Amino acid sequence: MSLRKSIVGLSLLLCNLYAHHNPDKVWKISDLNNATMALYGREAFSHIQKSDRITITAPTAIAEDPLNVPIGIKSDIKAKSVAIFQDANPKSLTAIINTNAQSIIDYEMNIIMERKGTVFVVIEGLDGQLYYKRAFIYVICMPCMAQGME
Repeated sequence: MSLRKSIVGLSLLLCNLYAHHNPDKVWKISDLNNATMALYGREAFSHIQKSDRITITAPTAIAEDPLNVPIGIKSDIKAKSVAIFQDANPKSLTAIINTNAQSIIDYEMNIIMERKGTVFVVIEGLDGQLYYKRAFIYVICMPCMAQGME
């Protein structure tokens, strides 16, 4: 391997470590994929796998309150972390939950979604692999519609 490839490889590794251990900048990114790459690094993101071992529960028809969109996340994957992203707001990252081998991934929460969009859950397994699942949620703002009917 040439010295140049070694330096490039080392710089990518350091960037990946910086992003993974300093997630502050991730909270400012609006794009789902870019935010995931910033959090976990380009190399890990390039090997991300869709998983049926992740379940996302969300409104199946239309969420009527954009300030309280209920979602649930379950998985039997032994994980280091669970990250929740969405593309309906100006900033994509919604939550990062640190876990360990004894953690039970079974979360319910309400999130804000300004409009319809995708919820993207990424689990970083203890095996170092990234797993994901996506769910599309329709959101309608009932008070906004009522104002338009006056």
